[in-house]
Amino acid sequence: MASKTISVTEKVYMLLKKMKLPSESFGDTIERLCLNFTAGNLIEWFDNSKGWEDMSQSEYNEYYSIIQNFQKNFKAEYNPGD
Repeated sequence: MASKTISVTEKVYMLLKKMKLPSESFGDTIERLCLNFTAGNLIEWFDNSKGWEDMSQSEYNEYYSIIQNFQKNFKAEYNPGD
């Protein structure tokens, strides 16, 4: 598999280091995070989570709107062939 070199700030490196599992490479960590933390997953989690029953409809709409806005503005897509 081909590889690419990327540059990240020290802050981003430290964040990735904290998220990295012992058996993972940094590339594996980035892939796991990108595949698991998408706007679609956030909406699914939000819709299926317990404890939101006492939230007003306007509060729900506000949170849902934030997630949808994130999804709309999120440009990256996972394309294994790239």
